[in-house]
Amino acid sequence: MPIHTIDLKALFFVKSLVGDPEHVEKNEFDSAPSPGERRICAAFRDGEILKGTTADYSPGLPGFFLVPADPESNIERCYVVASATKEVNFV
Repeated sequence: MPIHTIDLKALFFVKSLVGDPEHVEKNEFDSAPSPGERRICAAFRDGEILKGTTADYSPGLPGFFLVPADPESNIERCYVVASATKEVNFV
């Protein structure tokens, strides 16, 4: 089945398909970003906010990869679809 990015909010690469339903994303940074990465905050149109690091965000591109700030997150990394965001800022 073809999937079009315009129909997505993000594409999540997860550590486990089961996950931990009790876990609440911290959205706080515990350490400095790796060289070449910057801290970023993506506010989605549905109200969700995801903070993490990125090495490839550039306004005007269709999307970017983000590694969550929370090391305990089940999300290993995600591809954020720019059109699904209302605001993206470096923090």
